[in-house]
Amino acid sequence: MLEEPYLCEFCVADNELSVELQERGTVVENCRICHHKGGRALSARDPRVKRTFRALIRLNFSEWDYNSHIGGHESLEMLVFVSKAIFNLDESASLEEFEEAFLTMEEKSWYPDSENDISLGGGYWDGGILDGLRDRRDSTVEDVVSDALKRNWFEMEPSARALVQSLRGDLSHVVPTGTEYYRARIGVQSRLKRKRTSPQDSQEFRYLPHAGKDIDRPPLAVASEGRFNRARVSILYLASDTSTAVAELRPHPGHLVSTAKFRLKRDLLVANFAKHDIRNFLSDSRLEDLRRILSMADVLNVPVQPEHRSLYAVTQLFADAARAEGFEGLTFRSSVGGGTNLTCFASDAFEVVAGSEGGQEVVSLQYRMAEISVLPQDYDQEMFQKDEDSPLATLLHGMARQGSER
Repeated sequence: MLEEPYLCEFCVADNELSVELQERGTVVENCRICHHKGGRALSARDPRVKRTFRALIRLNFSEWDYNSHIGGHESLEMLVFVSKAIFNLDESASLEEFEEAFLTMEEKSWYPDSENDISLGGGYWDGGILDGLRDRRDSTVEDVVSDALKRNWFEMEPSARALVQSLRGDLSHVVPTGTEYYRARIGVQSRLKRKRTSPQDSQEFRYLPHAGKDIDRPPLAVASEGRFNRARVSILYLASDTSTAVAELRPHPGHLVSTAKFRLKRDLLVANFAKHDIRNFLSDSRLEDLRRILSMADVLNVPVQPEHRSLYAVTQLFADAARAEGFEGLTFRSSVGGGTNLTCFASDAFEVVAGSEGGQEVVSLQYRMAEISVLPQDYDQEMFQKDEDSPLATLLHGMARQGSER
């Protein structure tokens, strides 16, 4: 039985801290914080627990949110307690027991002496204020993005390659042989109707979905520009599940969509922008590496409206840089579906699974709305300025909106 302050797996939300508790924890009969029974728990003094907890604070919050000296509205303790980003506590949870565990993990110091530990304050008296990893983008990434929209891609490729190379150890991921992904294509090969044997027979339709080469990567001659390829460059866009594959097409109601499963024939080295375990970034300097990865992932994930296709200059540049650095593809979170996407550059890596072809009808689309902040027509023009009307400003605006939705 743990006597000192501890956390159990049921106290925390679905994050790396929860995994750490499940992997190494000791079963406790009844958690003193959340009151769940039989959860695995670790001491709040555990060095890895403390560093993971502090890293999650840096990921999810900015010092602007919790430092009262610079206008923070809540104490860090209460911000963490009520937020569902790190903990998953309801009204029955013991605030007193949580406070003991929190103060132990906080160590009563936001400014640790060791460079291998994690700061919670940046030294506001000298203007050093810590922005959350998702609240401020990496400056190197921003510079490459800005220049990519002003210069030829081949002029920017060395800078983009250097960026990818600097993160190679963190980005490298091998997708093992046999892994299956899904692909979708709007339309079907044929629409057929059953022959009537009598006038009373109802009219029934059947569909022959696209299969084989028809649902594989497009031929070079007809390959149009995409998020990660220029015109007449043929690559394979896949998704982790059928729903995400269909959603990535942005179909309209009434569309018929062919789908098929693809299987990896050999191990595939990809640049992974989909998900990273924060336990691999447990120091101030390593968290800055994670900020750089998240900044690049934001660029890859940002939804691009048809009228802003010029923004593909940036995503295509990053794809070219990854390929030039030896990666055979890249993975990233879908911005329109619940799964992840894999873009494969290699022509010999995947094969269609025979007999896996299927079809979907898009019956309706569900839009999730979020109210935006608006101003009255007589707003105080001294308080605001118009955002720049440029491709870069449009991209940064999309990234900022995407970050606020997490």
